[in-house]
Amino acid sequence: MLGGALVVVVGGFVLWLQAGLLYSVANLALGGYGLQSHLSGAASNVLGGDFDTARAEYESAADSANLVARSSGVAQLDVIGHVPLASTAVENWRLASSASLDVTASTGGLLSLYGDLSGKGGGPKIFSDGAVDLAQLTDLPDRVTDAADHLRSASDAISGMATGGGTASLLRRVQEKALSEMEPVQQAMEALETIAPVLPDALGANGVRRYLVAIDNQAEMRASGGAPLSLVLVEFDDGRISIPIKGQTSTQLFPPLNAPVSWWGPSGNPFFEGNPRNAPFVVTNTHPNLLFSAKEMAGAWQGGDYPAVDGIITLDLTAIGAVLDATGPLQSDTYGTVDGPRLGQILLIDAYQQFGQENAEERQAANQKLIDDLLQRILSGDDLITVAKAMLTTAPGRHVQFWMRSPELEQIARESGTAGEVNDPGTGDWSALYTQNGNQSKVDVFQQRNVLVTVQLAEDGSARVTQQMTVTNATPADRPEGPPERIGYETSWVKNAYVMYVPDAATDYAAAYPTDFAVRPFRGHPQLGRGWVLDGFGHKMIRVVGWTKPGGQNSVSVSYRLPAGTFTQPDGSLRYRLQAEPQSLFIAPTMTVQVAAPSGWRATTASGTAATSSETAGSSATVTAVQNQPIDVDVEFTR
Repeated sequence: MLGGALVVVVGGFVLWLQAGLLYSVANLALGGYGLQSHLSGAASNVLGGDFDTARAEYESAADSANLVARSSGVAQLDVIGHVPLASTAVENWRLASSASLDVTASTGGLLSLYGDLSGKGGGPKIFSDGAVDLAQLTDLPDRVTDAADHLRSASDAISGMATGGGTASLLRRVQEKALSEMEPVQQAMEALETIAPVLPDALGANGVRRYLVAIDNQAEMRASGGAPLSLVLVEFDDGRISIPIKGQTSTQLFPPLNAPVSWWGPSGNPFFEGNPRNAPFVVTNTHPNLLFSAKEMAGAWQGGDYPAVDGIITLDLTAIGAVLDATGPLQSDTYGTVDGPRLGQILLIDAYQQFGQENAEERQAANQKLIDDLLQRILSGDDLITVAKAMLTTAPGRHVQFWMRSPELEQIARESGTAGEVNDPGTGDWSALYTQNGNQSKVDVFQQRNVLVTVQLAEDGSARVTQQMTVTNATPADRPEGPPERIGYETSWVKNAYVMYVPDAATDYAAAYPTDFAVRPFRGHPQLGRGWVLDGFGHKMIRVVGWTKPGGQNSVSVSYRLPAGTFTQPDGSLRYRLQAEPQSLFIAPTMTVQVAAPSGWRATTASGTAATSSETAGSSATVTAVQNQPIDVDVEFTR
C-alpha cells in the first residue's frame, strides 16, 4: 500500500516536472524565435519608414518576450535549479529571459521616441512647423535614460551568463554575437544620453542660438569641403526657428565680390600667415581639419559684421542629393524637376554652361530659390527623421560635417565621426591627401582621382611607403578652354594645391611632383624643411601647386619610412594596416594599396573598408577601395 502510494507520488512528481519543462521549453522556443523575428521586423520597418508596421512588430516582440519570461518562471525550474549539473543552465535561462524583456523594453522606448519625433506616434511632434516643442524636449533625457538603462541591464545579463562546461564553445559564440550586435546600439544610446540634456539649450531654451550652414560647392574644392559659396544663418529662439540671413557668399553677403574681412583665427593654422586674418570668407575652409576650418569660418562670418554663431554645419550637393532621393524632387522654374541623381549635373555643370559670367546673378538667384525650397522642406519638420538619416548616410565621406561651440555637442560630433577631423591613428600607416582649387575654376566636379599606395615591408616590421595621387582634369572635350588668364568659372583649366600628409612616425619623408610644379611654403610658421610644416595638430604636411590643362593628368607623391616594429605582431607575423582619410569630392576617388613582404613570407589575408577587390599572390597583396568614407586596409603575412 505504501509502495503503491510512493509510486503514485513519485510518478506524479515526474509528470509535473515533465509538464512544467515542456511548457517552459515550448515557451522558450516559440518566444525566442518570435522575439528575434519581430525585433528585426520592427527595426527594418522603422528604417523603411513604415512606422505602423514597426509598432505592430514591436507589440508582437513584446508578446514573444513575455513568453520567454514565462518559460523561466515555472516552479519546476526552481526544483531543477537545485540539481548541481543543471543549476548553471537554469541561471543562464533566466538571465536570457531577463535580457529579452530589457531589450524589448528598450526597443519600445526608442520606438515611442521615434514616433514623437516623426509625428507618427499619434501625438504632437517634437519638431514641426518651424518650431520645437521644448516641453517634450525637456522630457527627452528621462526617456532616453530609461531606454539606455534597459539596454545596459540586458547587456549585463548576457555578460553574466556562465559559459563553462561541455556547451561552452557554442554558448560563448552566442554570447559574443549578442554582445557584439548590442555594442553599436549601446554606443548610439550613450550618444543620445549625452546630447539629450543639452538639446533644449542648443535649440534656444535659454536664449538665442545661431548656426551657420555653409552649402559647399564641389565644383571648386577646398581641403575640408567644397567652396562655401552659399550661406544660411539658422536661429533658434525658445524653440522657434527662423532664417534671418541667407544668400550667395560672393555677391550678396560679402560684396562687391568676395570682399576681404578681418578676423582672429587659430594661431596654429599654417594656411594663414598671422592674426588678425585679412581674406575673403570663401577661403576659410582651406585647412583639411574642420576643427580649424570651422573656427575660421565662424571668425570670418563675425568679421563681416554678422552675429556670432554657436556652430558651423557644412553640407554639399552629395548630401542634398541624398535628401532629395529620400523625400522626393523639387520643382524649379529655371531647371525643371530637380532630383537627387540630377542635382549635381544641374547645379555644378549645366548651370555654369547655361549662364555666362555676365549672367552670374541670374544663376545665383535660381540656385538660391532651390536652397530656399530645400530648407523649407527640412525645417518644416514633416519628415525630420528621413531627412536626418539621408544626410547622415553621406557623413562618412565628409559631405555633411558639424562643429559646435558647446563642448558637449562638439564631443558628440567627434565621437560620431561627423566633426571632419584629420588625425593620425597612431598605429600602422596613414594616408591623408587633398586638393585645393586655386583659380576659382568650376571643373573640380570632373576631377578623377586615383591613389596608389605601394608598400615594401621588411622582416623587422619596418616599411618603405610611397603614396601617389594622380588627378585627371576630365573636363568634357567639347567644353571651351576659356579665357587666356585661366581664372574664373569659365576656364577649363585647374590650378590645384596638393596638400599631402605623412604619418607622425615617418622618417626620410620627401615629396615628388612634375617639373613645372612648385612647393608653396607655409610662411609665418615653424618650418620642418623643404616645405614641410606641422598642421597645428602635430601632423606633418606639405603643399605643392601646379596647373592641369583640360583633359590633362598630373601625379604627385610622398614617400617615407616607418620604423622597425610598426607592423610586427606579438606572434611574430607581419600585419600591415592603413587608415586613409576621405575628401568630399563629387566623384569619389579610388585607392589601390599594394603591399609586398620580404622574401620567404606569404600573404594570407587582405581586406579593406569599402573594398571593391582584394587578393593575395605569394608574398604580395592588393586591396582596391572607393574613398567615400575612411578606408581601413588590413593585410597579414606569415613566414
